[in-house]
Amino acid sequence: MSIGPSTSALLSTTGRTHRQDVTASYAALAQACAATGDDARHAELVSDHPHDVWSLPASRAIALVHTGQDEAWALVRGAELLEQHQVAVVTPYYGGVRTAAGRAVTFWHDPGKRRRDASLSAWVTAAVHRIHPGSALWLEDHDPFAGLLDGLDDTPLSESARRFLFECTAWLQAEWAGIDWPTPPTVILGARRLARCHDGGTHPRLALRRPLWRGHREWDLVAARWSNELLRGRRDDLQAYHRTYTAHGRTGAAMPCEHIGAWSGYQVVRDVVVLTAVMDTVRRARLDSRTRDLAVHQVACLRGARPAPWDWGKR
Repeated sequence: MSIGPSTSALLSTTGRTHRQDVTASYAALAQACAATGDDARHAELVSDHPHDVWSLPASRAIALVHTGQDEAWALVRGAELLEQHQVAVVTPYYGGVRTAAGRAVTFWHDPGKRRRDASLSAWVTAAVHRIHPGSALWLEDHDPFAGLLDGLDDTPLSESARRFLFECTAWLQAEWAGIDWPTPPTVILGARRLARCHDGGTHPRLALRRPLWRGHREWDLVAARWSNELLRGRRDDLQAYHRTYTAHGRTGAAMPCEHIGAWSGYQVVRDVVVLTAVMDTVRRARLDSRTRDLAVHQVACLRGARPAPWDWGKR
């Protein structure tokens, strides 16, 4: 493989399963680049979750290697929808989805450096929520429990931890069914935390990493808040987030309380968001010992064995 130095260093230290995954991902990338005329040499793996994100220095582009065609197409269509509604979003470098080495590959303009700014995140989130779901009838309804426990039995977690996750999910699903949602469904990000914004030197843009959904905006608002409450590390300016979101939010859908944390359904939605984030780690626990240890630690936090705020690494 003709990869960059950072990815070479990663492969020399990570586990065999992770090396195999990265090698297969690069094979798909190289094959797709051969078809588009791009140069895959010295590509760097900058993220491996929820997709493999490769930086292509020679092309001023990034490539996402997906395991499934459907999600790849949903991501492209989502970015196109946001662009049509004048939401600042990172757009595809090429239209459509390439198939290579059994995987789906999409190419995107280089988003630049990540810019962690609560006000900016609130601004783009509000812009997404202003889109009427009737303008995108192809959007699927947001169901955080659909596929949530897929692959759990194949993870290296203990039987006790797996049983806890099954029971926790069943309890939260019952609580979720009783939520009184204060606003109607709209287009949402289905985020885990603050919306990801990047700055390529002109103006900041949202970088989509997951498909859009038709759902309740309260999910995204809770997702932007919970890590301040439960995790160690940098604190986001939630007051600035609330002010900006309120100023740019959807007309006629004001929150019935001063901030999302005061909403009666906040704790249930928060716990579902956190469980979803933990399951993201659990499904990747097979990759290497570091990810496995993090998954074990996160489940222990959910079980109450670790007091909050929790140390889950860099936020």
